[in-house]
Amino acid sequence: IHLDQVLVEFTCKNPQPSLPTEWALCGDREDRLEILKASTFALVVAPGDGQLVASAGCGMRLFEALEVGAIPVVLGDHSRLPYHQFIRWSEAALIVPKPRVTELHFLLRSLSDSDMLAMRRQGRFLWETYFSTSENVLNTILASIRTSIQVPAAPIKEEPAHEIPHKAGKLAGTDANLADNGDLDLGPVETEPPYASPRFLRNFTYTAADTYRAWNRAPGPFHLFPHTPLDPVLPSEAKFLGSGTGFRPIGGGTGGSGKEFQAALGGNVPREQFTVVMLTYEREEVLMNSLERLNGLPYLNKVVVVWNSPKPPSDDLLWPDIGLPIVVVRTEKNSLNNRFLPWDAVETEAILSIDDDAHLRHDEIMFGFRVWREARDRIVGFPGRYHAWDVNHQSWLYNSNYSCELSMVLTGAAFFHKYYAYLYSYVMPQAIRDMVDEYINCEDIAMNFLVSHITRKPPIKVTSRWTFRCPGCPQALSHDDSHFHERHKCINFFVKVYGYMPLLYTQFRVDSVLFKTRLPHDKTKCFKFI
Repeated sequence: IHLDQVLVEFTCKNPQPSLPTEWALCGDREDRLEILKASTFALVVAPGDGQLVASAGCGMRLFEALEVGAIPVVLGDHSRLPYHQFIRWSEAALIVPKPRVTELHFLLRSLSDSDMLAMRRQGRFLWETYFSTSENVLNTILASIRTSIQVPAAPIKEEPAHEIPHKAGKLAGTDANLADNGDLDLGPVETEPPYASPRFLRNFTYTAADTYRAWNRAPGPFHLFPHTPLDPVLPSEAKFLGSGTGFRPIGGGTGGSGKEFQAALGGNVPREQFTVVMLTYEREEVLMNSLERLNGLPYLNKVVVVWNSPKPPSDDLLWPDIGLPIVVVRTEKNSLNNRFLPWDAVETEAILSIDDDAHLRHDEIMFGFRVWREARDRIVGFPGRYHAWDVNHQSWLYNSNYSCELSMVLTGAAFFHKYYAYLYSYVMPQAIRDMVDEYINCEDIAMNFLVSHITRKPPIKVTSRWTFRCPGCPQALSHDDSHFHERHKCINFFVKVYGYMPLLYTQFRVDSVLFKTRLPHDKTKCFKFI
């Protein structure tokens, strides 16, 4: 009725040796792959012996289907697919009991195009990651054993921070023009003096009681997690510590800030802090003003200034004393990728990436940090942007206009987990970082691509901010028309590298009821408030 093309061969050319109760493989591997390349589904019939849960023939059929992007349809629910205790095979294959074979056509027809695309992509990812080479197979075996006996993965290296000596000048906070704490009462707990923050230990923080699992779902055309491919427990393969996955009501108290926030909105790590990473290039006065505005910021552990210029700071430059360490890091070259290097000076899980000309109030930063603690696997920031499809030119476009939708959050003012810095610097394809260096642009788009690709979630925008530039600062590169043309090219190139568009749209925005936000009348229906 549907004119579906189904291939059933009753003659077997050159049958391969097989067990008595399983279907034999026919023909050469090249011939089978040619057929599978033109197939959407590939039938894998489990052995007739109910006590035989796996066989070489079934494994070969499964791997050949995954290799070419066909969806394996395993007939026989008693079979056990490789590493079934670690891999969620339901995201890449259909497993159907043999008595339901008469319903098979109906089940296959019920799958939507988007579901089939996701399953084919996930299947290809599993094959590339775990079964494509002898090295991957060996790493998978070792990782499965290591995970079973709870041996931590080998740590990924951190980037050594070669500090530039500098001297502090006047005590920050003496200039009344730079004091901008907003109208939000930060509460008694959050205004305590600075204290030592627990150091982020990637391999051992899995012993914390309040964690959640992010299962092995990172569909994509390249191997994202080469170090420990199987690890559903340890937070080493895009699995992040979290205090919860949603917002919960505040019960009792005056609500909103201080102890009530600690007890109800993410206080599982009550002494947690964040690190500010600020990229700068030969704008000393702007940088000094930005650093001074950080004086008295609650939960701030330290400030890491990435000095992106080959020229050292001026000898007579007086750095503000904000009561916290300011680590000035020397870089090997001028590169925007330096923003996302996993510096060893960063000892917290949370990183606030901020431009040297960004102007954010303390209450806005604090609110962003609160939201990030409830969504630790996401980018949480202030300026939102989105991508769009150009029908006329059949390509993707970068758009910075005000909109009810967004798919990116600029990392010129955004919170993200430090582990994304590892992935960006050491795991993400080098071609993406090379393009960032070529255009001196698009590092924020690359980070949004990476996080959306791993989590399959959009970023979170907080507050009504659309811009965050400080008044009176020199004009930034983003005001140049060529800046947007380059970003168009970046998006299309990144899509080619990933093999698909990982960015996801959202109309979700998080605001605090304590903010005195004034919205235009034509935009009041666009946003969802919490």
